[in-house]
Amino acid sequence: MNIFRSNEVVKFVVVLAFLVPMMIFSGCSKVNKENYEKIKVGMSYQEVINVLGKPDSCEETIVKTKSCIWGSPEKHVEIKFIADTVAWHSYKGI
Repeated sequence: MNIFRSNEVVKFVVVLAFLVPMMIFSGCSKVNKENYEKIKVGMSYQEVINVLGKPDSCEETIVKTKSCIWGSPEKHVEIKFIADTVAWHSYKGI
């Protein structure tokens, strides 16, 4: 009987070891609807970083124009900047 209990305890600890970090990191994401709604056309790049954190990727398209993405392909915020100012923004899955 003690063997079964110890196996159950080990299984429980292993499950917790995986679930707790997942819950912590998913809860810390700044890529959410509430933060997206704070983004306004005309905001500076630095103001956006203050809301969403550093982008996961940025691509400069033409002089003084860049497109940045926060999040994953399934859940993200995309913002286009002209001269480091928000010109357009959209989201998916948040």
